Amino acid sequence: MSDTVDSPRIIKPSRQTAGDQAETAVFDAIMDGKIPPGSPLRLHDLAQQLGMSIMPVREALRRLEGLGLVEIVAHKGAWVRPLTLEDLYDTYFTRIHLETLAMRTAAERFTDEDAERAREALAAHAAARASGDQVAARNAHERFHFTLYEACGSEWLVRSIGPAWRNSERYRVESMRHPEHVRARMEEHGEMLDALIAHDPDRAGRALIGHLRATVDLIAANLEVDGDAGGDRELPALARLLPQP
Repeated sequence: MSDTVDSPRIIKPSRQTAGDQAETAVFDAIMDGKIPPGSPLRLHDLAQQLGMSIMPVREALRRLEGLGLVEIVAHKGAWVRPLTLEDLYDTYFTRIHLETLAMRTAAERFTDEDAERAREALAAHAAARASGDQVAARNAHERFHFTLYEACGSEWLVRSIGPAWRNSERYRVESMRHPEHVRARMEEHGEMLDALIAHDPDRAGRALIGHLRATVDLIAANLEVDGDAGGDRELPALARLLPQP
């Protein structure tokens, strides 16, 4: 089968440098499932689809490799990292610990302006989901969470959250296929915001942990079924170290 037949269809965004455009296009295609986990990323095909030279596409794949979304092996090529239980638990172990710290710290500092920005992001998220705009919904969801985290006042803590967050989005997109899960997680957003408005760090931490645990538990169950692991497979060590809400 030719490369052209196998190639995913992605859309070139109309902003930033060529490298930025390529990174955004491939990132969005991975997040939306247009380029599934394990898929090869062929430089010539991607460059042709994006209407640019190979150099910025190569740069974009290197950046995505740095985020943990892409694997590149010399003389073998590049591909989207597969979804695995080990990576899932490692990613969410990191997220839960960093984001809980950010939430607990933010609870001491949260302002009316922070709350207003968070409400605006939640409204944008709901509107985008209602209209079926998955990219806008994902962006608004990220804006909401990071509005909460940025209130902690630590630039380095917020910056450290970024890589694990982006990797987890590959998993979260699978959970969005379950309407009841989506509704529950949206309600939890409100609880997280209320906890920060109340300046209650314990409540904020519990709300965040419960929010992330619900997602990781659902995805882990799906991965086990897809992998035909059943109930006999031993979970990764980090799975047993995830905090409970």
